[in-house]
Amino acid sequence: MVGEVVRRITGLTPGRFFREAIGEPLGLRAWIGLPAAERGQLARLVEAEGRPAGDPQSLLMRIVTMNGALVFPGLDEPHGFNDPELLGTELPGAGAVASASGLAALYGAAVTGLDGGPRLLSEETLTDAVREVSAGPTWQGYDLGQRWGSGFLLDSERPRPMLGARSFGNDGAGGQFAFGDDEFGAGFAYVANRMIGHGDDRANRLITALRESLRA
Repeated sequence: MVGEVVRRITGLTPGRFFREAIGEPLGLRAWIGLPAAERGQLARLVEAEGRPAGDPQSLLMRIVTMNGALVFPGLDEPHGFNDPELLGTELPGAGAVASASGLAALYGAAVTGLDGGPRLLSEETLTDAVREVSAGPTWQGYDLGQRWGSGFLLDSERPRPMLGARSFGNDGAGGQFAFGDDEFGAGFAYVANRMIGHGDDRANRLITALRESLRA
């Protein structure tokens, strides 16, 4: 829906709008729809041994696969997440491809600006974004401890502790995680190519180290 709003207002596809408004001016290695020229720089996703299979009829899997249009994880199957056609598809909610530095810089630009430039999100906008609007058990009945603001994951003890009350971000399949925090002036990103899924503690360990260094 957001992609269609972008198309109607700007006349640009979501990926082109992102690159013209943010990606290219800031020099970010981040795209919504990976250009063919960048495919050679991309790490291939691999499946971790012992990863449990998801129920394709569950609400979560239907969300992840856009109600069966995609294959998950199905890394090397048609429409799996190593498929060049899928990587080039401009899916605003699931089609971003970025380096860790590019994604961290995007969050850094949102909270402080880069190289003396203006921040992308004002203090007032961010204050509204980190206001909790959802928490507790999901429609499927389980509670992972997550707290949500206006489209962002918020700081919580589990499963993704960040830096504090001004932190906002999102995680993804395979343990990917990125967030920003304007109180600490930080942008963080962890990307991986080994699809471990829930229970992956690699990003959490890095965030713990970051928190300790900032508060030392």
